[in-house]
This record gives sequence, C-alpha cells and structure tokens, in this order.
Amino acid sequence: MRTRPGILAITLFLLLSVCGRAAGAAPRIVSLVPGTAPGEWTAVISGKEARKPDALAFLVDGKPAAAEVQSAEGETVRLKLRGVPAGAQRLAVALRGKEKDAPLAALGFGPLDSPFADWTVYHVMVEMFADGNPGNDGEITGWKHPNYAGGDLQGILEHAKHLQGLGVNAVWLSPIFAAKTSHGYDVLNYYRIGDAVAVPEDPKASLELFRRLVQDLHGRGIRVVLDIPLNHASKAYDREAGDPGKLKPRATAARQEAEKVWESWGGEYRYWDFSHEPTRRFLKDAALYWLRDEGVDGLRLDYVRGVPHDFWAELYKEVKQAKPGAWLVGEAWMDAGREEANAAEIATYFDRSPSKGMESTPQFDSLFDFPLQMTLTSVFAKGSSATELEDWLQRSEALYGPDALPARFLDNHDMARFMSWTREPDRLAAAVGFLASLSGPIVLFYGTETGLSHGAPQAGFTDAGRIPMPWGKLDQALVGRIQRILELRREHPALTRGGRLPLLADRDALVMAKVVPEETVLVGVNLSGAPRKVALDVAGLLPPGAKPQPLLGDAPAVLSEGGHLEWTLPPRGTWMLSIPGLPKSAAKE
Repeated sequence: MRTRPGILAITLFLLLSVCGRAAGAAPRIVSLVPGTAPGEWTAVISGKEARKPDALAFLVDGKPAAAEVQSAEGETVRLKLRGVPAGAQRLAVALRGKEKDAPLAALGFGPLDSPFADWTVYHVMVEMFADGNPGNDGEITGWKHPNYAGGDLQGILEHAKHLQGLGVNAVWLSPIFAAKTSHGYDVLNYYRIGDAVAVPEDPKASLELFRRLVQDLHGRGIRVVLDIPLNHASKAYDREAGDPGKLKPRATAARQEAEKVWESWGGEYRYWDFSHEPTRRFLKDAALYWLRDEGVDGLRLDYVRGVPHDFWAELYKEVKQAKPGAWLVGEAWMDAGREEANAAEIATYFDRSPSKGMESTPQFDSLFDFPLQMTLTSVFAKGSSATELEDWLQRSEALYGPDALPARFLDNHDMARFMSWTREPDRLAAAVGFLASLSGPIVLFYGTETGLSHGAPQAGFTDAGRIPMPWGKLDQALVGRIQRILELRREHPALTRGGRLPLLADRDALVMAKVVPEETVLVGVNLSGAPRKVALDVAGLLPPGAKPQPLLGDAPAVLSEGGHLEWTLPPRGTWMLSIPGLPKSAAKE
C-alpha cells in the first residue's frame, strides 16, 4: 500500500544516504567454483576492499574459512578457500574484525531446503480477471476502479484450465471477503465471501462456490493463497456476524503515515488495536479459519508494517501448529524508498532475534522482495547493467540473512507493470526466464504471460496496472514462451532449489550456475542486441566428459577437456544449459 512524502521522505533520504555509501563500497563475488580437491573452492572478489584482501573475512555458514590469495590485480583478487565442509550452504564476505555485523555480500551456494522452494504463484486481481457471473456486477457499493471488469470466483473457475496449462502451482487471490470497494481491502466480514465475487445475498451459496473453486484448483495441482488485511478493515465492519467468538475487537484512529494517506483519499477504514488482547485473538481466529476449516494453503498478509512484530510471530506459531504446510507471505513495502531502505525494512521481518521478545520464532515464511523487483525492472526493462543485478542479489542476501526466503516477482497490483517500461516482449521473456531460475517462491501477476500493459509507467504506487485480462486477445506466442519457462522450472529442481554460483557479470551479460546433486543448470543472460560469446573456466564445476545440452533456447556451448566453456548467447534473452551429474569436487566428497 502507498505511503507519501513528508517526514517519511526525510527519514528515507537519511537512510538511503547511509545505506547508499555501504552498498557502493561493498565487494562482489565475481565467481565461485569448486576446486579440484575436496573442501577447496576458488573465489574471485572485486571491489575496493579487494585491494587489501587481508582486510576481508570469509564466513561459510557463519564460521570463518581460511582464504589464500592466488593472484591480485587492481580491485580484483583470486583466492582459494580451504576447509569448506561438504554440504555447506552459504558464503558471506565481511570486513575483518566486524564479522558479527551484517556481511557486505553473500550467496547461497548450497541447495535450498524449504517446502516452498518450488512454489510458482499466479497473482489474480479478482475484480479484473474474468467475469463469470454478470449478475453480481452491481454489488459494488463503494469505490469502484475505473477499469472494473466484474471479475469473480466463477470467472476464475472457468479459466482454471488456463492456469494449469500455464504451469503455475499456486494462485494468490486478492481479497474475496465481503467489502464495499472493488479491490476488497475494506473487509466487512472476515468470515463471509463478498456478494460482488460470488452469489449476491446468499452467503451459503457463495461459500459453496468458493469451496468448488478450491477443490477444482487442488485437483489441478494448484494451491490457494488468500489475501487478508489484518491491519485494518472497513469502518462498517459487521461486529455481529463478523465476530463469531464474541471477542468485541477494538479499533483506533489512523496513526501511521500510510494510514493517514488512505484517510486523505477518502478511505473508510478502521485500524485494529493491537494493544487489546481480544482483538489480537479475533484476528488470529479469522486467519486460522480459512487455513484450518476451508482448506486454504497460504495467506498473503497485507501491509505488515502496520502490525507489531510480536503479533506476526504469535500468528506464525499458531498457523504452523494448525497447518504446518501453510505458506505465510508478507508485504513490507515503502513505495517512496529505494532498494537499500526497503531491504533494511524487510530484513526486520526475517529477523528471528530473541531481542525482539519472540524467542527466535519466525514471523513469516516469505516477504515480497520489492528491492529485487526494482532491480529486475531497471536491468531487464530499462537497460541498466547486468552487474547491477548480480551486485544486488549478493547485497540483499547479506541484508536478509541466512533464514530468509524472499518471494521474487516482476510487478503487482500496486505498481506499474513491467511492460509499461518497455515495449519489447523479448525483454519480458528474458526477465521471466531469469526470475524462474531463482531458488525459492516466485510470483507472476495475471496477464504477464500475454504482455499486459498500460500507459506511461510510474515509479512507486500506482493502480494503473489493474486492467482487465484480455481473454479474447491473448498473445499466444508469448504465452507459449512463458509456459516453456515455467515447465522447465517445474521439471528441474536445480532452478527451484539449486545453490547459486556466479560465474560472470558485466555490462550486458550475466552467467550463473544453479546446482543440485543430480544436475547443474547454467543460466546465461544477454541484454545486448547482438550475440555474445562468453568464455568460462568451469573445470571444478562440471564432471569430466560433460556435454552441455540446451535447455531454454538454442544457445550452443562447447566444453573442452580442460574445463573451458565457450557459450554463444543469442541477443535479448535468458538461456539455459543442462549438465547432468555431480560437480567433480562434490563427487569426490
């Protein structure tokens, strides 16, 4: 949700100034590959700190690792890391003597162990997706988006085959509860499906429709994630039927900057009082109902910055007791802030520090990775350097910490669509291909598969991207390309949970390896308008006699016996190669 300038802008400016200096000085892991002997890895580090490599400390899973300088030139140093244990997960680079501080760069080079690693989530803005029942289109009694398309649950049910064919395995639905507005974030009753998205004036039939939708999606292998705002609800909230536990929840006036902005827009919200224990119980019960009683698989939690950290920790604990496999993903976004400020804020929700009074309890499984969204747009749509992308992947890994599982995405309902920044479908396909190669959950906004766009782009908050799904005019060629990308993500665990090894990053190209024991996938990005030949030393990475096979696109590669790989990347795209089998050093261990 949107925040506005003012005092917040001054705070952000100061934070950005401090964080910007730290980011600019941060070293980067140029490449990391296994060595020829067990426990050895070769790392190349660049940045001003590399001029004095003795000032750098290397941590493997939080423990110091011995590093021996092999060569150095300017701001680049090549090192041999020794004593790296088999099964290690994470490498971090810090300043010596400050190892307890947040590292400057980090990467997860070991496979990701998470039940949510392979989630590919399709984000449906219900009001815009598909109108399956025109008879409920007149049920919006409050604010209605100018593009309102009458979308409802029946429309989603009728297009469930499209979702299955696309290759997603989860659907996130915007709020479907009783509400006055078309967007649904002004909930009137957490326990009732809204008339505008179901069967008017028939709560029982509406709930049955929802159940049919959940059953149908589950039958297609698609999980269901509900969007539920727990910070606020409608001023007209139904305090009788909407409070089955008779807990009499309390509300407050707008307190936070964002809440005051919504009020200035004419928003009719009540803001729940988290100092009141019965109110907290009321909100937990509402969330648990949909997970425990209605078979929902996860919750997207709106505007988590408005809610105390300890509430999220309490909710997380209760959810995992009731339904261990449920996914809790939070939205922590400062739309006026840049990458560093947003990442620092997001990190507080990944933080399990006992100092917050949470006894090391997680708050969420995932947070939406807004900073990476900004970087992906900058690089793939606007033409910034690929080095910027590699830098930020390592910087955010360092900021978020080893327990983080960010949910990556290209755009959503509160920001400009990716294709508003560029009119080139090849750039979109390249961005989706790269997104799909990142381990952990990813989210695809409805219509991305067909290149849905709108007018002029805008940074920060905008609802211009909320436009009807053009069912009669889908770009079938682009849909096919996205289907192929998601098919590969579904079939190759190296993409969804593989460790990430950077191999190359410069102005127009980025190459990395995704590694699991049974396969290595090389991912190559070429942002330029011409073919690009890259030469890589992968002697310790690939098994002897390996024969790289094209996986995504026709991008041939030749691997010499000495482990020298030459790979020609076609223009404007993300390309993949598959190499079955263990890396050489892993096989020896």
